[in-house]
Amino acid sequence: MGGMHRRAPLIRLLLVGGTAMLALAASPPPARTPVELVLRPYASTTIRTVDVAVGRKTFPFIFDTGGGFTLIQPDEVHDAGCSPFGRVVGFRADGQQIALPRCGPVALDIGGYRSRVEVGVFDLGALLGKGAPPVGGLVGLNAFGPAAVTLDLAHDRVTVETPRSLRARVRDMTPVHVRLVTGAGGDVVPFLEVRARAGTLWMEIDSGNNGPVFLAPHALTQLGLTLPPKGTQAVDLTVAGLGPVTVAAARRAMIYDGQLNPQFLRKMILTIDLGRGRAWAALNSR
Repeated sequence: MGGMHRRAPLIRLLLVGGTAMLALAASPPPARTPVELVLRPYASTTIRTVDVAVGRKTFPFIFDTGGGFTLIQPDEVHDAGCSPFGRVVGFRADGQQIALPRCGPVALDIGGYRSRVEVGVFDLGALLGKGAPPVGGLVGLNAFGPAAVTLDLAHDRVTVETPRSLRARVRDMTPVHVRLVTGAGGDVVPFLEVRARAGTLWMEIDSGNNGPVFLAPHALTQLGLTLPPKGTQAVDLTVAGLGPVTVAAARRAMIYDGQLNPQFLRKMILTIDLGRGRAWAALNSR
């Protein structure tokens, strides 16, 4: 991965050694009112950050729905008030293995939403590239379980819903099919169902993908599509329950069917119920 023009998600923590439910015991009580997180651009990329308070310090953390796990930089372990232990082993989309120690549970204030979650300790500098603006870590969806979150990336907003606000939010939205892949370390990664000529496809919902939508060779065969070896091409992906969405797509060998990206997510408002594995979408007017 080269610098800020990386063509892969930051990190994929789909853990080996069995699966487990979200670490609900480490989660705080549900908020009484919905909490709206403000996202900010990161350098000259489509990636977004959110301010996170760790101890008495506040840092920009990358908001990555495909990250799986919430990460902190090694030099923040003291601020987090925890001692690293053990390890988790995960894989990036290209199959590269990554191992890192765990820490916590750690109290985090994520843009006003208070979370208590076990984190991974990982130096993101090598992944972000030389000269990239420093970040304090990465926020994955495991930081919000078992709440529901609404992604409105067109307006740089993420809302952590309450049961009442969730009912109001999805009243006029369309149910879509989502799979939440969870791991032994409490990580969670969402996948969205896309229709194909042969069978179905499950594509990673990845707000940390600074490249185009990536499609694996076997997914192209299922879709009946041909893409050039290099570059992008406009294709229509039919989201189950929602309909066709036009994206700029590129071919890439990977361990997934495909990876969605922020440009895809900006075309809609997407609500994911992390506790019950449900999702709803509405095309964005913008």
